[in-house]
Amino acid sequence: MDKKLFFQEHWITIEQERLARYEDMFVFSAHQEPLIASLKLKKGLTVADYGCGPGFMAMEIARRVGPTGKVYGLDINHQFLERAAQRGRDAVITHLQYLHLDGASLAAHSLDRLFCKNVLEYVPDLQQTLTEQFSLLRPGGLIEIIDSDWGFVIVEPWGEEITRKFFAAAAPAFKEPHIGRKLYAALRQTGYEKINVQVTATVDTSGSGLGVIKNMASYIRKFDALPGQQRRQMLAELEQAITDKTYCFVLPQFAITAIKPERMTQ
Repeated sequence: MDKKLFFQEHWITIEQERLARYEDMFVFSAHQEPLIASLKLKKGLTVADYGCGPGFMAMEIARRVGPTGKVYGLDINHQFLERAAQRGRDAVITHLQYLHLDGASLAAHSLDRLFCKNVLEYVPDLQQTLTEQFSLLRPGGLIEIIDSDWGFVIVEPWGEEITRKFFAAAAPAFKEPHIGRKLYAALRQTGYEKINVQVTATVDTSGSGLGVIKNMASYIRKFDALPGQQRRQMLAELEQAITDKTYCFVLPQFAITAIKPERMTQ
């Protein structure tokens, strides 16, 4: 696998171990309620989950817009889409459709809402992707973007220096690991108005977020960016810290909403 293209290729082809972790990590739960509330959903809206992954959020959105609405789950990974579509069929949600994200899946000005979580740190061209998303929204439509900024992450008991080295070693997994802080300016450049920026932080002291760190370790292993023994010792230290109740993983995320203007200036 090409190191320069890994940031996107590792989402096109996902090994079974990672797929299984995502099945656990992305199930919709009560702590995501503020995110879905920011979409200001109501019955009958047309909504896309851009980079839907396993599809749990798209299913929850579909439940809230009801059968008079329409929801699209878009992703570049076929396995995500196949599994998500089967879950949708099992739940008998007929107004939910999953599509491969190839840039031509939806018509321009066809969406009332666009949700995009943990995607833009991986896209080849941020401004191009934001422009494409902008074109999908109807005038007055709302976009919600949630994305990480790996420069602010905390992992204890590693401390600042070790944490920084670990995520620097995992850098090939991202096109832009500091995307969160750059989104406000990028959205203004795209043409959005009423941009609201919030920073939230998920705090894990139980080990529930360890899957994120293990994913990073798998990227580091892919390119041998840290010695194997050192990597294993680091993960073992976290496992022991969970047992000792000294573990703390804090992942800040930028949560941003913005509106496409009703009338575009010339």
